[in-house]
Amino acid sequence: MECYIGLDVSQRLTAICVVDAKGKIVVEGKSSTRPNDIHGWLVARDVQISSIVRIGIEAGAMSAWLYIELTKLGLPLICLEAFQAHRFLKTYRNKTDKNDARGLAQLVRIGGEFIRPVIVRARSSQEDRTLLTLRQQLVQQRIGLENNITGSLKPFGLLVPRGNVNSKTFRERVMAALVKANELGLTLSDGIMPSLDLYEDLCKHLAILTRRVEAVSRDNPVCRRLMTAPGVGPIIALSFVTAVDNPLRFSNNEDIGAYFGLTPKQYQSGETDYQGSISRLGNP
Repeated sequence: MECYIGLDVSQRLTAICVVDAKGKIVVEGKSSTRPNDIHGWLVARDVQISSIVRIGIEAGAMSAWLYIELTKLGLPLICLEAFQAHRFLKTYRNKTDKNDARGLAQLVRIGGEFIRPVIVRARSSQEDRTLLTLRQQLVQQRIGLENNITGSLKPFGLLVPRGNVNSKTFRERVMAALVKANELGLTLSDGIMPSLDLYEDLCKHLAILTRRVEAVSRDNPVCRRLMTAPGVGPIIALSFVTAVDNPLRFSNNEDIGAYFGLTPKQYQSGETDYQGSISRLGNP
C-alpha cells in the first residue's frame, strides 16, 4: 500500500501523519525530533519503508539536518518551500501541529509537479553560511554598541565622529569626548567605559571571523574568480557562492535573479496586466 507522510517539526517534538494513496489517515502521532526516533516511530507502527512514496517536511531551521539524516536512513524526503506550504496549510481553520502534519501529508500526496521543492545545500555550504551569519551578527552588535555609546554622549553636546572608524580610533574619539565631559563636571565615564571595553573585545572577535571568511574565500576557486570583479570582496563572493550552492540546479541563468527575488512581480487578471517592483521573495 502506497503511503505519504507529513512531518511538522518543532524543536522538541515532531507531529507525524501517514495517509494512503486516497488521502485517508493511516496513523498519526508524535515523536521526538531526532532522525532515529522518527524512523523508529514509523517502524514501530508497521509503516513499510518500501511503501513510502514521499515524505514532506517544511523548510526551516532544522529541516536540512533532518533531511540529510533521514535520507541516510532510506526515507524519501522532500523539503517543501515554506511560502507554498504556509499558503496550503491556511486551508485548515485551526492551526495545530496535528493539522500541519496532516496538511503536509496531503500536499505531498496531491502536489505532484505543483510542489516547488527546496534544494538542501551541501554540508560545506551550510558551514560557510553559518560562519557568515555569525560574523554578520557581530557586525550588527558592533554597530549597536557604536550607536548606543555615541547616542548617550550626544544629549550633552559631546559629538563623536563616526567616519573612517575602527576599534582603535573609535575608542580614542570616545575617550576624548569623556575628557571633555569631565571638564564639564559630568560623570559619564562609569557608564560608558563598560560598553567601550565590550566594544573593543567584540571588534577583536569580529576580526577573527573576518579573517576566517577571507581564508575560506581564497581557498574557493569560484570565489577567487568572483573577486576579480570590481567591488566584489570575500564576503560578497562567499555569500553568493553559498547561496547558489550547486548552480546545476537552475535550468538557466535567468532563474538565479528570480531565486534572489530580483525579478518584478506580475499581476494579471482579465484585462489588467502589469508588472510591479522586484518581488524580494528570494534568498535575502
